[in-house]
Amino acid sequence: MLFNDYPFLLVFLPAAILLYRLVDPYPQLRIVTLVLLSFAFYAYDNRPFILLLVLSILINWLAALAFARTRRKAIVTAAIVADLAVLGVFKYTNFIAYNLGLVLDRPIPHFDLALPLGISFFTFHHIMYLVDLRRGKAPFYPLPRYALYIAFFPQAIAGPLARWSEVMEQFGRKVYSPGWQREFCVGITFIFIGLFEKIFLGDRIAGIIDPVYARAAAGPVTNGDAWLALGFSIQILYDFAGYSDIAIGLGLLFGVKLPFNFNAPFRSTSIQDFWQRWHITLMTFLRDYVFFPLVNARILPRRFLPLQSNAAMVLTMALCGLWHGASWTFILWGTLHGCALVACALWRRYGWKLPSLLGWVLTVMFVLVTGVIFRAATLDAALNIFQGLAVPANLERGRHLLPLVIIPLMAFLLPASQDIVALLTRRPRPWLSALVGFGLLAILVELGERNVSGFAYFKF
Repeated sequence: MLFNDYPFLLVFLPAAILLYRLVDPYPQLRIVTLVLLSFAFYAYDNRPFILLLVLSILINWLAALAFARTRRKAIVTAAIVADLAVLGVFKYTNFIAYNLGLVLDRPIPHFDLALPLGISFFTFHHIMYLVDLRRGKAPFYPLPRYALYIAFFPQAIAGPLARWSEVMEQFGRKVYSPGWQREFCVGITFIFIGLFEKIFLGDRIAGIIDPVYARAAAGPVTNGDAWLALGFSIQILYDFAGYSDIAIGLGLLFGVKLPFNFNAPFRSTSIQDFWQRWHITLMTFLRDYVFFPLVNARILPRRFLPLQSNAAMVLTMALCGLWHGASWTFILWGTLHGCALVACALWRRYGWKLPSLLGWVLTVMFVLVTGVIFRAATLDAALNIFQGLAVPANLERGRHLLPLVIIPLMAFLLPASQDIVALLTRRPRPWLSALVGFGLLAILVELGERNVSGFAYFKF
């Protein structure tokens, strides 16, 4: 079920709000109701995989229960390995088989495996909780609360990746208590901004650049349109930030404050700054559960710690790329960003201070160029686009290319959506209610006049 489609906006969401309003006076029903709503949401388009989600929750919770009773760390380790194995089977089997076939110089059959929606995200939620449980940082939770942590429908498919400590105690709180109207207003504003980002910004750019990438997958792009492909990073910003803002708004409607995921990343003045602002919850996960363990592992003598730290950064970002998809384009993209982060750290230590404007220009150029590798279907397709940059940009379409001017300027100049929401909802504003109402009506009309496009991160 898509957040930007009629079945969700006009049926599921109103029904979910009404049902939760009815059970809100009964504390013992709140979490169970949200769990059932989350399972219904997931099963709408994923009936074959709802059993996988339920089994995943049961097995990991039973592992947590066994650890809580025995304190045997091997139980948690086995559960984490099983989680990663399941993710690997669905997501990387064909990638491994294809590359193994190249090494053995013989074809290996392609396996017809569909990727369960949200598996990358709920696997990471399992890992965060289980690792902290093993470290003694997380308590043991009852099954309904743990199930909601994994399956909570605003975040289950594509995040934000919320740490257990950020949300567990919020589940089951009374929503309709004094002041709930303001929380609803903030939530609806987040949903409106997220839908606007997705439909009017991200999708507008996608309509321009998708044909370019399709052409690059088939052969060289020699008509000057290759320059349009640089807009992908702006497109995915508004596509994914839009999803995250909708998820945050939905969470507020059910009494849960999810973490922010973006903080105006295209205003960054260095690549380090960029990755502190882009997909914040994923980078927090990678920092705490991949990078720090790699740095703290006793692999090299202490005098080589800087070398180990730099290697850990490159490896962490390469794994970040691999997490996004089973393709060498993703691995190369992640490795390049890892190398850039290392170079930035070394420059800050040994180089001179760059002017902020120059740092911003270099950061934006690097993100836009490497975004081509991320989006291209293959390395050959990315090369076709880069070669096409030798041809001057084709400006014959004039006003049809205006979105590729206006929308990037918005990404460069505007503050983060959470700052915009905070400014708009600081005090009661009747005109804001009218604006959001008319805006939501315009969105519903727009959705009815065209095909609904899915969110980019559903593929990951």
